[in-house]
Amino acid sequence: METRKRSLVKMLSYRAILTGLLALISWIFTGNLQQTTIITIVFSVSATAIYYLHERIWNSVKWGTSRQV
Repeated sequence: METRKRSLVKMLSYRAILTGLLALISWIFTGNLQQTTIITIVFSVSATAIYYLHERIWNSVKWGTSRQV
């Protein structure tokens, strides 16, 4: 089982990479820094919360795991 701290650090590193990608894609499509910033912030905050909850829920699912002796 993974600790909450490990899940949090994994989530933050993953989100940092995806936030940069989202900002780049938004900038390419909009060409507008203000729109890019708003899109990136709103999506990143909501996606971060959803990802963390998703990880924590999957940590409680026993399917597909094996016990270590």
